[in-house]
Amino acid sequence: MKSIFLVISIASLSLSCATCRMHKSLQEGEFNGTIHIGNSECPVVISTKENGFVKRYYPANIADSLKVDGRKIIFTFSPSRAPQPAGCDVDMTITLLTTRWVK
Repeated sequence: MKSIFLVISIASLSLSCATCRMHKSLQEGEFNGTIHIGNSECPVVISTKENGFVKRYYPANIADSLKVDGRKIIFTFSPSRAPQPAGCDVDMTITLLTTRWVK
């Protein structure tokens, strides 16, 4: 019985540490986001939660390998001068500078 408790305790501790590392791994200027594959007006949107508010971005230069609905990413961006697609209701059109998958 003690060995089962020990195994469960170690597993819980290691999972919680992995979660802590993920939150601490964000560098300045990086954002956690979720990719959403939409309709023809707004084919790809990245949503983030910033200070309790949901922000929606249209990435003008997203790679095809990142176009996976529901995929979590960490990214940096700069505002883009590219036009926002007609009918696409987002906060800003962006240019992705760096991206990495969240495991």
